[in-house]
Amino acid sequence: MNKNIPSEERSVMVRVPGTSANIGPGFDAFGMAFNLYNTFTFQAKNDGKLTIRGVPRKYQGKSNLVYKAMQKVFKQVHYSPRGLYLYTKTDVPVSRGLGSSATCIVGGLVGANALCGSPLNEAELFDMAVAMEGHPDNIAPAFFGGLVCAIGENGHNDYIKKSVADCFAFHLIIPDFELPTKEARAALPDQIDRTDGVFNVAHATMTYLALTEGRPDVLKHSMADKLHQPYRKHLIRSYDAVCQAAKSYGALGVCISGAGPTLLAITPKSNLSAFSEHMRRFLARREPHWQLYDLDPDNNGTTVIFK
Repeated sequence: MNKNIPSEERSVMVRVPGTSANIGPGFDAFGMAFNLYNTFTFQAKNDGKLTIRGVPRKYQGKSNLVYKAMQKVFKQVHYSPRGLYLYTKTDVPVSRGLGSSATCIVGGLVGANALCGSPLNEAELFDMAVAMEGHPDNIAPAFFGGLVCAIGENGHNDYIKKSVADCFAFHLIIPDFELPTKEARAALPDQIDRTDGVFNVAHATMTYLALTEGRPDVLKHSMADKLHQPYRKHLIRSYDAVCQAAKSYGALGVCISGAGPTLLAITPKSNLSAFSEHMRRFLARREPHWQLYDLDPDNNGTTVIFK
């Protein structure tokens, strides 16, 4: 038994930001955290029961992703609570390309570790999270916040986090339908042309630098992509029309958020209000059930509160 294990009935709250991966050309490498959160409350109990609330009934058992992540930590530190209560407050839409699964994985790992007295360090938890998710593009910003570039090889993961320049505003255009990541992945080709790879390396590098150094003049051209968006856009109803409208209202760039179907538009902060007003009117006419969120980057990442 780990000596750091606390007494039962301890309560922990973990808040994890939603994320947008890729940012256009940074396929499976870039991710950004936003001030949109899933919040998880954990309590070790003495009642011998697993109680999960705040989610549909089908997720209230051992198949719950948060619970599965918790078990990874419990197994690692040789701890088994007599009972467990988990409550989820969900603000990040599910299967919309906003890192919902990453919030569950990170929340479960961090919450379980906190309940156990934090025997695992940040790097260990990060590696465990990436192993569960399969790639670090959403996991890294969910953990650490900010704009993150991450790589992972043979179970070892590295990341660099930067804050986004204050001159940009971010708008999530969220459709009224889900797009499973598995379906979006299946739309991609098995091989890419070398010139397309070179194109994306250059554009991804410039996008990262433009966002962190405050270069809207560069971002206006750098967010183009040839690796995933041309193959996925047919899965998103009204994709071309929405992108065209967003650019006509002043967006510097528009991209698919993660695997989609949410679209991320980036504008100069000076154009935030005008863009939002025009875009909402357009959506009301074209896609009345879609939502527009105006969000700020979250530079803090996952936070833990003990009760």
